[in-house]
Amino acid sequence: MSEHPLHDPAYRRDLGGGLVLRWSTPADYERLAELYSYVFRERAEDPLNTRVAAWTRDLISGRHPLIEPGDFALVEETARGTIVAATCLMWQVWDYAGISFPIGRPEIVATHPDYRNRGLIRAIFELIHARSAARGHMAQAITGIAYYYRQFGYEYALDLSGTRRVYLSAIPKLKEGEQELYTLRDATLEELPLVLQLYERERTRVEGGFPILVSTRIGEDYWRFTFDGHSPESGEGWRTHFIQDRERQPLGYVLTKHTRWDDMLPVVGMAVQPGVSLLAVMPSVLRALQQLAPTVPTGRPDGPSANTIGFVLGRSHPAYTALGDSLASRYNPPYAWYVRVPDLPAFIRHIAPALEQRLAASPFSGHSGEMKLDFYRGGLRLVFENGRLAAAEDWRQSPAWGPRPQAGFPPLVFLQLLFGHRSLAELRHAFPDVWADDVASKLLDALFPPRISWVMPLD
Repeated sequence: MSEHPLHDPAYRRDLGGGLVLRWSTPADYERLAELYSYVFRERAEDPLNTRVAAWTRDLISGRHPLIEPGDFALVEETARGTIVAATCLMWQVWDYAGISFPIGRPEIVATHPDYRNRGLIRAIFELIHARSAARGHMAQAITGIAYYYRQFGYEYALDLSGTRRVYLSAIPKLKEGEQELYTLRDATLEELPLVLQLYERERTRVEGGFPILVSTRIGEDYWRFTFDGHSPESGEGWRTHFIQDRERQPLGYVLTKHTRWDDMLPVVGMAVQPGVSLLAVMPSVLRALQQLAPTVPTGRPDGPSANTIGFVLGRSHPAYTALGDSLASRYNPPYAWYVRVPDLPAFIRHIAPALEQRLAASPFSGHSGEMKLDFYRGGLRLVFENGRLAAAEDWRQSPAWGPRPQAGFPPLVFLQLLFGHRSLAELRHAFPDVWADDVASKLLDALFPPRISWVMPLD
């Protein structure tokens, strides 16, 4: 066992069989790209994935604003000097009801096929979680393989993607003699302040009468990176287009990916300035995207031709209303982010102002009392005094005749309620072992109502 702590760059652990667990160094960079390009293929006979290799080089370049070059945890096969498993740790800042909290984001999880089912990724995640904790991250979040990350303490807790598609052939043409009222042009770095304003307007919008619950903060450094930092080969990030009128005045923006997802050009952001009608600009935007789509490369050389525009904007978005159901009739519901909250009481205390505001607007205004939640392998105790959160702490039910809980959730399922992903009623319908007594049920509804979130991945 190493004398250094898990998060330390000098940490090393012998896993047996010539395998060593450690953090990356500059000598590993091309070998990491080799591992990822080999593993991330749909079939064994496919060529190496050059796109993910280019993305890996971006991440280890030292230029990426969300990761340092030594943030890859890996397993090396020392006899051959090859890397057989690896994952990196990025970081972001998210908002919960306007309260910011830092998160760690594991990415590019891979094991060479010859070394799978040996617990290598479990060992790697120990390092990833330790470094994330050392950096003060209050949660970790990851996208990807169904079920897999539940093994490491993650739960599906936030919407990921969600797409409405428009077929290129269905986009209305200009009438004879008409000219476009609006066009698209690339934004410039000098116009970044307006881009930032538009993004803030998009991520803090109101959906269903309530503000977006969880969203991604994007700093100026990452926005700059989207303009000229990502390598073209990686396909990551996005291209920022301004919607402009005939006087070239920017009225809003559209964010498109640098590569198509098979036959679809993804739109990952869209917003207009106050007083501008999204309904009015949408037809011109669609025609501009219709012209753009065939020029955008696919992620693989044998990819299909452009056929659709996909508005990848979550469960709900003003753009969906502007498109209308008849034009955007094809809907792919969201998948989900996995979220891990290693210190749930600390997170609850961090977001206490939001919880207290919800109580004040409910029949529980000024509430005083205790609520104990049983997670079957642990639990949570919340204490309120005059409508303020006085305590949030770990709690465990006594195996005999100790204090009884007022509600119960299987391990990790409470995170779905915490992040507004599902209501208590929905969880009780899906899980027979989710329960709450009458008072706790009403209090949980007040504290944790279902809300729409929109969390953009930053790659």
